[in-house]
Amino acid sequence: MNNKKVPKYLEIVNWIKLQIAQGTLETGARLQSEKELGAYFSLSRQTVRQATSILENEGVLERRQGSGTYIALSRTPVRTSMKNIGIITTYLDDYLFPGIIKGIDGVLTQQGYSIQLSITYNKIENEMKILNVFMENGIDGLIIEPTKSALPLLNLDLYKQIHKKGISCIFINSYYEELAFPFVMMDDYACGRSAAEYLLSKNHKRFAGVFKFDDRQGHLRYAGCTSALKKRGILLHEENLIWFTTEDLEFFCTKTFEQLLLQRVAGCSAVVCYNDKIAIYVIEVLRKYKYKVPEDISIISFDNSDLATRNPVGLTTFSHPKQDLGKMAAINLLKLMHMEKINTAVKFAPQLVERESIRCL
Repeated sequence: MNNKKVPKYLEIVNWIKLQIAQGTLETGARLQSEKELGAYFSLSRQTVRQATSILENEGVLERRQGSGTYIALSRTPVRTSMKNIGIITTYLDDYLFPGIIKGIDGVLTQQGYSIQLSITYNKIENEMKILNVFMENGIDGLIIEPTKSALPLLNLDLYKQIHKKGISCIFINSYYEELAFPFVMMDDYACGRSAAEYLLSKNHKRFAGVFKFDDRQGHLRYAGCTSALKKRGILLHEENLIWFTTEDLEFFCTKTFEQLLLQRVAGCSAVVCYNDKIAIYVIEVLRKYKYKVPEDISIISFDNSDLATRNPVGLTTFSHPKQDLGKMAAINLLKLMHMEKINTAVKFAPQLVERESIRCL
């Protein structure tokens, strides 16, 4: 697990929130000036401004023209615990989530909490409805897998309301850039980088990739992969890439996808796949057109799901922490609810599981 140092602006964000929670900064109180905060933290005014802008965006602070920045008057008083935790995931039948839910439930039930599970099916409108229901019914905390996290956050106002109501929130598997909420996830960038480095160590030089466009994990895995290739003077060419969204998954079963995939992998010796499910789609198409894995083309993917061993050729893939991730999210949520200090950016380091889908050239 990667416990990297918290970014400087988040140190200020967390400090201000702690001062409010402890009553040192009361509702309506004037916050120190950017200059004063900068001197206190030995940071630039630009970094201070970044922190206060995030808190203003969340509704914690409000800026008054010509007067300064204040603790928002609309903040809700301390709430009575109902021992209910809401969990929002994009899917439940996906191979990752049973393990994640098991990890969460094991921690929360031990502490006397009950969980309420809702599923967005990675649709923004569903996330909106679920957040509204949880706020109306009352909830102590939320563990949320962001919906279409690579796209602009259309439910930002709802998340501001959640914060104003004093509901603690932890993101899993991804995060929204517009919010400074804590998160627990795989280090997807490092996984993408490690995937490329592993293929390079096996003497592969021409790569294809299939990545998810609407979820941040896809962008991070792509970015990590291209970073490693760039260091070796190798490009992941656009003509060798397929980007897909949640709504495109049915497209993978069509003749059109088959032809597109064959075009994209032409001349490549390896394919980096967004996850094991996509890797299986890719392998099935390649086999249909007489490609052999790994003799003709190598495949690497992410998650180390059951699918990785159901194939005649075992997938080389990066293991998702599943249950450990769920446990960490639940532990951090409870700490957050009790105003304890946490690592706000928990990333699990890559763990490669080597099988037979990659050939050394």
